[in-house]
Amino acid sequence: MAKIDLHLHTNYSDGRLSPIELMTLCRQKRYNIISITDHDTIDGYLAVKDIARDYDITLVPGLEISSTHKGAEIHILVYYFDEEDESLLTLLNYINTSRINRAKKIISNLNSIGINLNFDTIFNKIGKARIIGRAHIAREIMNIYPTLSVNRIFDKYLNENSSLYEPKITVNAKEIIPIINKAGGVTVLAHPHRLKNISTVYDIIDFGIDGIEAYCPNSSYYHQSLFLKLADDKGLLTTGGSDFHCEPYEEEDFGNYSVPEKCFDNLVKHYKAAQNQ
Repeated sequence: MAKIDLHLHTNYSDGRLSPIELMTLCRQKRYNIISITDHDTIDGYLAVKDIARDYDITLVPGLEISSTHKGAEIHILVYYFDEEDESLLTLLNYINTSRINRAKKIISNLNSIGINLNFDTIFNKIGKARIIGRAHIAREIMNIYPTLSVNRIFDKYLNENSSLYEPKITVNAKEIIPIINKAGGVTVLAHPHRLKNISTVYDIIDFGIDGIEAYCPNSSYYHQSLFLKLADDKGLLTTGGSDFHCEPYEEEDFGNYSVPEKCFDNLVKHYKAAQNQ
């Protein structure tokens, strides 16, 4: 039986490990098949795609794109894309310019209540791809208030319910899916259990998404059963992964999770069938 995780992050977005450090850890945990799905960048994947075989690991091309729909933040996982597709690269560049502007606004909001952060200081600490997100800001707040956890910081300062929150200026999910399809990518709705309204999931399905991330270690049995049935009813792929960032609360459990092998097999079959059309 293969050990599989199709949702992992590196320090090229908001993970803590470099791509090589992540590959090393995955090998130690005896993973056979993984995907580096950094937020809005493929640079982490590109950094190790040619050496994955040295770790005896099958590395699936991956990416997690930020989008919105009816005010909800929608993350779309992408597998097996053309890494040189001009439209896809233009989209990622646009999203990341928006990320920078958003981070500056959030930091300004935090400064206004006496949490003094500096954008340049945070930006200079992040990964080579310069993909800045709320997790980087949260970690900087932890340096000031070490007793606060990342989750607590998000709840208090950075989530949608906070007066300090700034929405991400990004692209609607309906517009993104055709761009990914043109680039040959397989699209999967990430962690659907986090969405507050099931109608949002149905909308994304109607936009033409290929699959649902039904297997998530933090999702309930109810949600897993719900999304597996929905995928079956709609003829969609199912995938899964740990969404690992190497936060302190994740380290102990990493390696205990694996996606069913049929998910990977069906993903590959779907990709190859699309290539032959």
